[in-house]
Amino acid sequence: MKIAIIDFRSTFTNKIGEALERVGAEYSYFPYNTPAEEIVGCDGIIFTGSYDTVYDGGKLAERSVLECGLPILGICYGHQLVHYMLGGKVTRAKTPEHEPVRIDTVSSPLFEGLPASHIVSMHHNDEVVTLAEGFKKIAESENCFYAASQNIEKKIYTVQFHPEDVGNEYGDEIFRNYLRIIENKTA
Repeated sequence: MKIAIIDFRSTFTNKIGEALERVGAEYSYFPYNTPAEEIVGCDGIIFTGSYDTVYDGGKLAERSVLECGLPILGICYGHQLVHYMLGGKVTRAKTPEHEPVRIDTVSSPLFEGLPASHIVSMHHNDEVVTLAEGFKKIAESENCFYAASQNIEKKIYTVQFHPEDVGNEYGDEIFRNYLRIIENKTA
């Protein structure tokens, strides 16, 4: 299985590749402005984090990538980007998070087999305040109401945290679950 990592120039981008290696997936890096027709031979797409802000001139993905039908995992900026580009709202966070925090989750293929409450690594100054149409909240932290979301029909999953970073209790398991989503082992 091969994953396209769409790079928005995060300092954690290489850690995503390392996490994918640990869970047995191949990957290729692509610049943020790569159109879908250039993502050949990939089974899924990961949007990385970034220091940009989506609502203030930040880097945007090509719409063709969002609409290509491959399962997407948006991480941090990628979480914000998905919602911003699909009609949700992103603003400056009232309480930015830059440390490990506890999230509470609901049933989701992305969190399959994980405890309903666990520690993740948050690093964000902005946050999603309105989900894009068709998405459902699947996790929250004390200071981030939309810590994760999903649109099962479109196979798009987003997390405000960095599962690739140290400080996650179940980071690799989240990547394994994403690979299962791609394989259609879970809905």
